[in-house]
Amino acid sequence: MEELILEKQTMQEEESAIFTQSIVAPKSYDWVEDEVMTIIFRVQNSEFNICGKSMLDWVKMACVKMPVKVLDEPADENLLETIKNNAEGKKIILVLYSNTPLLQQKTILNILDYFCTRDMNALILPKGFVFKAEYLNQTSQIFSPARKNFAPDEFKEVLTAADIAEVCEIIYQRIREFHKSSGVILKGEHTIFIDADVQIEAGVVIEPFNVIKGESVIEGKVVLKSGNYIEDSVIKSGAVLLGKNIVGGEEV
Repeated sequence: MEELILEKQTMQEEESAIFTQSIVAPKSYDWVEDEVMTIIFRVQNSEFNICGKSMLDWVKMACVKMPVKVLDEPADENLLETIKNNAEGKKIILVLYSNTPLLQQKTILNILDYFCTRDMNALILPKGFVFKAEYLNQTSQIFSPARKNFAPDEFKEVLTAADIAEVCEIIYQRIREFHKSSGVILKGEHTIFIDADVQIEAGVVIEPFNVIKGESVIEGKVVLKSGNYIEDSVIKSGAVLLGKNIVGGEEV
């Protein structure tokens, strides 16, 4: 069973371009909430903070449309039994691991769509599995499960300090892209670091060498000149800051 289920070799199948693009078709995924249970196995060091959230939190965010249960990673021989005991009456069981923080919701939904439209029983992911609960409850061993190399970059495991540095940069860039698409102007963006829970209104200008952390709020028409450190603070509309250190406060 270990060889069939837990093999970690790289898949050779080509990745479809759809898995690196946003879902734009008017397709409903409301069924996911009712039919899918996600089990996230907690692995060592998954509480490590990346851009304001733990690695586990990032994986949970990718599963926003479905109930999630977090469990300690079981021994290999107890894997199937643990999954069966936590299915909670759902039709499909998605199994993920807490040290893959680059996962995105669009990838998870594409995986579930692929699995269901092909009426599959079991599917091995680059790091994780999908099972049909009915099939899982009738077997003690999974024979010749299908494999699919969905978005392998998103399933990257964080195992080393170098992995943490790489993943941090990718997530910081995603955050910057989000704010730019919302009308925030970033100058010298690769020297600007914004945590996941920061709220920034359209029209804000952020110049190089700024760090914004925690649950900070930057209101409209603010200009953050170089050298500010802002954490868990509110910067009121129209403020112009240069070289300020503001923690847990408010700046008008």
